[in-house]
Amino acid sequence: MKKNLPLLIPVLPYLIMTSLIFFILPTLEPNSRYFSFFMLLIIPVYCFVSAFIYGLKNGNVGFYPIFMGIIFLPPMFLIIEMKSLIYGGIYGTVALLGMCLGSLLKKRKDDDPDSEK
Repeated sequence: MKKNLPLLIPVLPYLIMTSLIFFILPTLEPNSRYFSFFMLLIIPVYCFVSAFIYGLKNGNVGFYPIFMGIIFLPPMFLIIEMKSLIYGGIYGTVALLGMCLGSLLKKRKDDDPDSEK
């Protein structure tokens, strides 16, 4: 666990913010258009942007997108619509894409001999 602690510390602010956003969901009415807007646009955009920023700063860390998908599970049980469970996988996939893109740009920046550090 101590060996993985340097990897876990940078991810905590992102996971706390993600948890706050995911736990706003139960406060919305599931049949409202705001709920759909939140589930289909706001959360995926947030997952992508936060994972992109995380990837830029920390590179490719495999557990980050998995945590993004897992954090979505408790709000799903509060909302009780199990058909919406697929969104957890979608959010994890979107986070994976954002993190891979961010880490790719970080790698390019680190490998570029012309860039100043």
